Amino acid sequence: MAVYIILTALTVAMACPVQKPVCGGNNTENEGKRMGIVRPRFRRGQLCNIVCLTGIFTLLFAVSACRYRVGNDYTRYEEFFHLIPLKQVVPTEFGFNRIVLLMQFLFGIDTKLTIFALFAFVTVFFMVKAVYDQSENFLFSFFLFMTLSYYFQSLNTVRYYLAWAVAVFSMKYVLKKQYGRFILLILLTATIHKSVLLVIPVYILANFLWKRWQIFVLAAVSASGIFLKDLYLKAVVLLYPSYENTSYLDGGTSVINIVRIIGVLVFTLIYYRQAIAEDRQNRFYFQLNIFALLLYLCGSFIPEISRVGYYMTAGHIFLLPSVIAKIEDRRQRRFWTAVIVLAAVLYFGIFLIKAQDLLVRIVPYHTWIFERPV
Repeated sequence: MAVYIILTALTVAMACPVQKPVCGGNNTENEGKRMGIVRPRFRRGQLCNIVCLTGIFTLLFAVSACRYRVGNDYTRYEEFFHLIPLKQVVPTEFGFNRIVLLMQFLFGIDTKLTIFALFAFVTVFFMVKAVYDQSENFLFSFFLFMTLSYYFQSLNTVRYYLAWAVAVFSMKYVLKKQYGRFILLILLTATIHKSVLLVIPVYILANFLWKRWQIFVLAAVSASGIFLKDLYLKAVVLLYPSYENTSYLDGGTSVINIVRIIGVLVFTLIYYRQAIAEDRQNRFYFQLNIFALLLYLCGSFIPEISRVGYYMTAGHIFLLPSVIAKIEDRRQRRFWTAVIVLAAVLYFGIFLIKAQDLLVRIVPYHTWIFERPV
């Protein structure tokens, strides 16, 4: 547990100096050239960003890549690495299987640590890149990214969190309406974890301005999950045959995530006209939060529901700092900043306690540096 707390403190501290470039204004660089002023290729702020972001990436990657039997699916993946070259049936997608075979061809059949490291590298890269690209306040967004446990959860579900990281990274293409790039990237990622296909309709729908009648239709479709869950479960089993006759079909929901989603909804509704109504990017994240609420309330039958919901609640790390920044009253801005920070720290504390559970097994942290792999 101490490793995760120290990692969070160090990376958040390293995020403090990171400054996003400000768009618009005078083109001072071109003006300087006309006046004969020669500027260095990298400004001090740019160099600081590179150093800090590289440091953040290195720490997150190191903790992820050096873990050993951390997470409840670690040993399952060790088994997959053994079965894939034997051409045995495994519940993993063909893209993942091809990558495993390639890594084993290059580094040897027992190269499981290298495979875990490769997925850690790609996952952390897309995570940090997504937070930097889409945040208005990198420090605040990164703080939420860490305390809301998105990074730490990735120590547990290798394929899913790579897909999650790419999905969050791809949000910028949706917001720019570059749907071709978005769909192509998601289809490629689906060869690693096919659950990411869900974001194609969800993200595109969230990017439109909803009319009142469309909201009622959406609510009605969501409510059908309460009455037609058996039918929907059959569709789930078609997509994931390995779920059939397993405890995954027992369903369940997450009370803490429902509370968090409702909290975000209430807060954003208070400042809807001021911060969301005319801001297409914030409206996208706001409507993703609506999707998440309907999912958790009406889709409790869905196996691993949080893995579906996290594709939508990821918008919280961008929405909350942006709404805070648009609050005109200074006292209100400080009050809500303190409330959100305290809530995020509390959420992080609850996560660390639950992470010791046998069904999670992220705590305690073990590393192959001090333990000889078997």
